[in-house]
Amino acid sequence: MYARRSDFKETLHGTEVTDPYRWLEGDPSDPEIYAWLTQEGARAREYFDNLSVREMLRDELKSLASYDTWNAPVPRCGRYFYLHRKTGEDMAVLYVKEGLKGTPRVLIDPNKLSTSKTTVLAEWTPSRNGELLAYALSYAGNDKKELRLIDVSTGKDLPDRVLDDVYPELGTWGFEGAGFWYTRRDPQAPLEEAKFHKRVYFHTVGTDTNEDTQVWGKGFEKEWFPAVRLSSDGQYLVGNLHGQQGGQEWSEVYVKNLKEPESEFVLVLPRVLGTLAYASAHRELLYVLTNNGAPKWKLISCSLSGAVSGSVKFTDVVIEGDDVIEGYALVQDRLFVHKLRNVQGVVQEHTLAGEVLRELPLPVAGTVSGFTKEGEGNELFFLFASFAYPPTVYRIGVPDGELEIIEQATPPFDPSAITTQQVWYTSKDGTPVPMFLVYKEGLEKNSDNPTMLYGYGGFDVSLRPGFLVHALPFITRGGVFAIANLRGGGEFGRDWHEAGMKKNKQNVFDDFIAAAEFLVRERYTAQDRLAIMGGSNGGLLVAATMAQRPDLVRAVVCRVPVADMLRYHLHLGGRHWIPDYGDPDNPEMFKYLLGYSPYHNLKDGERYPATLVMTSDHDDRVHPLHAYKFAARLIEANASEYPTLMRVEMQAGHGGALSVSRAAEQDADMWAFVFDQLGVRK
Repeated sequence: MYARRSDFKETLHGTEVTDPYRWLEGDPSDPEIYAWLTQEGARAREYFDNLSVREMLRDELKSLASYDTWNAPVPRCGRYFYLHRKTGEDMAVLYVKEGLKGTPRVLIDPNKLSTSKTTVLAEWTPSRNGELLAYALSYAGNDKKELRLIDVSTGKDLPDRVLDDVYPELGTWGFEGAGFWYTRRDPQAPLEEAKFHKRVYFHTVGTDTNEDTQVWGKGFEKEWFPAVRLSSDGQYLVGNLHGQQGGQEWSEVYVKNLKEPESEFVLVLPRVLGTLAYASAHRELLYVLTNNGAPKWKLISCSLSGAVSGSVKFTDVVIEGDDVIEGYALVQDRLFVHKLRNVQGVVQEHTLAGEVLRELPLPVAGTVSGFTKEGEGNELFFLFASFAYPPTVYRIGVPDGELEIIEQATPPFDPSAITTQQVWYTSKDGTPVPMFLVYKEGLEKNSDNPTMLYGYGGFDVSLRPGFLVHALPFITRGGVFAIANLRGGGEFGRDWHEAGMKKNKQNVFDDFIAAAEFLVRERYTAQDRLAIMGGSNGGLLVAATMAQRPDLVRAVVCRVPVADMLRYHLHLGGRHWIPDYGDPDNPEMFKYLLGYSPYHNLKDGERYPATLVMTSDHDDRVHPLHAYKFAARLIEANASEYPTLMRVEMQAGHGGALSVSRAAEQDADMWAFVFDQLGVRK
């Protein structure tokens, strides 16, 4: 049950730090590590299998997820490419059809790629003429992907391969479909730094990928990430470069004139520390979405010909307003802008000059995602969903403006029986914070409702309304599912994000603690019927919260957490997180990080809540060592009668199990734990 505690210590910035489970950072095949992981896995499995509700939850979750779903189709010269998961299927299948009402034809079926359902279709993008499709397979559902090509007409794979050891990312197809640009690790860079040293390459269809040409990135520092987009007319290549300097993020925008093959990428928008920009090109203009001088973002533009000649003059297209701009799409002479208003999605239609023509009529307060289109096409597609509104694919005609539903999921339950509510509460420093509550119609505020509080609070990520199928067994049995929009996220722009970064990180924990106290104070629940859950940065959130306030809740679900804040930057791509967390190698930030690092702040003899730590053995985003070390230390320190369990999903990445059947097993374990600890009735 207990992992071996070593006497390892080291002095960092003049402070002695104990790290008794440093050895768990080693190779999982090491006999001692393997033995401990096996022991903890068996102990957790015994607990789950002894819960009478577990099998019922598995079957119910699988049934609830078994319905037809679609994504927004990607149009290419009369062909439409889209993902569709049919009732009873484990994973969505990639289809193509000739015309929007044509007969679907299977291109890639992930259900047949591996018997274990661990190989997933991670990315795909069709060429501009719709004749070829580049796609990426991940063999463990993680960030490591192999690029392949398929002939759309025949459905046959081409021999072209970009192997996964260079961590390739799909980019943009050439105008005529003869090849594509993509981002990958420089093959001369060290293998142990696979997530760094990124460069842009061009692959010509039918050639050896080992001979691909590096077109951008020579001399870039290892943390920089370049990516390119092609203009709608194929003349210009737009370069987006993101990096960090002195612990701050920055972006730069470049343009290359492809009609002059020997020309260089010309810097159009220089870096400003702490700000970001994302650019694309349409017709004769370069469009840039930036938060420089506009915390809630603005859209600006300049002439492409002027950009490559060094004569750059930006003008405002969509100025900063009360809403947060999240994205945009350009179709013919129309500009569609997706905004976040009070954590709810809206879509506005503009002229290319920025004049507002209308706001699209959406059915409820929900989430807009997945803009797809062709630059000179006649339509725009997007996906819309909310807590009780099933995922729906919309189409907007251009320029006629007609808005219509193309596909809509029909889940095997009645969403109208679910109530959603947005409330506001006050954090420790007086800041108002919003929170969504989702529960069954007719719920009473009687201080006796089992409640799950979920949060994230970091990396400019906004928690929007989403279709909560996995939480339905909990909600339909009287549970409240609460989602707190904490500082550190992007819900209200750059200022909201920065209020939860670096030395402001404690604000995030305070916001979360205040959310839990609000739910108890307003009689939605009681402390012994309250659980908290978060994953990744949200795993850090719940781990730090329980370390600071072990009395706050009855149960904790801590998924793929960042838990050792002194060493997070030394593993995988952790250095990319320095702008959000701060650099542990900086003496001042080291002291602050040590002050809340969950692994270092657990106290011997403290009574901690029941805790389920979840991770995946092939997670190459947040190293599993964080979960291992945190669980080992918690088991050692905890003096309460409540269990500490660790569940490791095998052959899976950061997102855990991705197929319906495997996800049902994973979530059944999790919810069975919650039901057991909160006393949820069957």
